[in-house]
Amino acid sequence: MSAETVKIDGFELGSFTLHGDTRTETERPLRVARSAEAWSYLVSWPNRWTVSQIIGRGLRVELDVRLMSGHAEIGLVAGDFSTFVCRAELSDGDQKVVLEAPDATAVAAVVIRCSEERGTVTVEVATLGSVMTATAKRQERGFLNKNATDDLAARLTVPNPVVVDVGANKGDTVARFVDTFPTADVWALEPHPDTFAGMARRFEGTSRVRPRRLALSSRAGTSTMHSYTNAAINSLSPIAQGAEGLIDDTVVASASVEVELQSLRQFCTNEGLDRIDILKLDTQGHELEILQGEREFLRSGRIRFILVELLFSPLYATQAKAGEVIGLLESCGFKLFDFYDFVYDEESGLKWGDALLEFTSAP
Repeated sequence: MSAETVKIDGFELGSFTLHGDTRTETERPLRVARSAEAWSYLVSWPNRWTVSQIIGRGLRVELDVRLMSGHAEIGLVAGDFSTFVCRAELSDGDQKVVLEAPDATAVAAVVIRCSEERGTVTVEVATLGSVMTATAKRQERGFLNKNATDDLAARLTVPNPVVVDVGANKGDTVARFVDTFPTADVWALEPHPDTFAGMARRFEGTSRVRPRRLALSSRAGTSTMHSYTNAAINSLSPIAQGAEGLIDDTVVASASVEVELQSLRQFCTNEGLDRIDILKLDTQGHELEILQGEREFLRSGRIRFILVELLFSPLYATQAKAGEVIGLLESCGFKLFDFYDFVYDEESGLKWGDALLEFTSAP
């Protein structure tokens, strides 16, 4: 392939998703607005190109944008919608924004989000287009345009799946589960009171979503949750020394909170669950602590699939090693199906990603 760029049409201005309480006033130019909540998304546009069309290429996205009020930023995100491949802060007035990714398959969507809690954010987008570049620096780094919910939908055939999302945060994965499995009952566990309140409001009209202000661990009781202005990195462990350079947003600590803990078996007993079809664990390094006391429960086959975040870089003072998490699950009869949403640092390499494991047989 030559070094020349190839124009593509992977993004459509009219094919957008509104997030939270965002409202839209006009479609051309598209004008979106919402009451500001730091780091909350207003609108996103999906990357519609398949892997076969864009593998081995980079991507440049161009937008004509007008910031009419408030503070906002625009960026390219990976499949987890929290890892930014590229982003830019918007300034007041009209501007042309250029966003670039060395690997087009790393980009799941273009997003606009609030960057400060200050009044109402209003953004107008007049044009959205993309140019595919010839060279991808990291094309073999696992940035494939696939997602676990599609694979789960293909493999899970029960009519009313039971889904437990541990570490639901603002509810983005809960929303994907609801969209993919419209007859599922989804338990959404989020321990931080502020984050939980926002997530619970998001699903007030969805009867099949059951929010619980709760953290899972190896024991029942309470613990301290270390909190940050970026709620996605809240954890039962503090940030590791030097980890700030591996986290995309500025790490600013906020007040710690006491949160309730339950074990996985205790949670199932309290909720009357005799099976879990999908258990999602995204607990910022606490995954092994949740699982290691539940070997008998895991070997029983009462959990069909586990979608778990794995950390490969030292982000938290205490965190599970990726190999320990996979090894424990394999020893309990689970087989690794695939990896998703790997995120890399240019200097240190692999930072984190997700793994999907399926129970096959008791060991």
